[in-house]
Amino acid sequence: MQLITRCDALEGVLDKWREAIGSDFQAYKNHCYRVLNGAYAVLEAGNLASDEHLETIGFALGFHDLGIWSDVNFDYLEPSARRAELAMADMVWPELRKQQVLSIIARHHQFTRINDDSLSEAVRQADWCDVSFGLMRGTIEKARWRQIAKRFPNAGFHQLLIHKGGVHALKHPLNPLPMMRWR
Repeated sequence: MQLITRCDALEGVLDKWREAIGSDFQAYKNHCYRVLNGAYAVLEAGNLASDEHLETIGFALGFHDLGIWSDVNFDYLEPSARRAELAMADMVWPELRKQQVLSIIARHHQFTRINDDSLSEAVRQADWCDVSFGLMRGTIEKARWRQIAKRFPNAGFHQLLIHKGGVHALKHPLNPLPMMRWR
């Protein structure tokens, strides 16, 4: 499979939120593309890849961490989902597809495997792979991940997470990682 270097659904979301994301834009965009490519590799390995899945995942990824910037909140899953829901209000997508977008956003930091939603599980694996610098790859092949990471460099994404996470942890020491989910 060739790398996905452009996804119109993802680009549409990112373009709309470029100003709010500000100087972190390239870091977030590259993170989204790393996760998109990783998730698509998981789907391809399971013979589940399709243009519709690519568009659904791309759209969801545009929003998946957006609350960090749109709502200036490190407890960002609900704000991110709310923004996606508002964006989908006038879309003609079937309700099931809209629910897949919300599931991807809500579950992408889940520790445990997602057995009831292949798109959310693919994104979960790819996001963990990216956050762990490729150490927790799930079913993503090592060589494939290296190719993805080389094409879409970190651009400071992990540093911004550490900084924003550190600020949040100082303010909320009893809930330093509010976005993490067991189920």
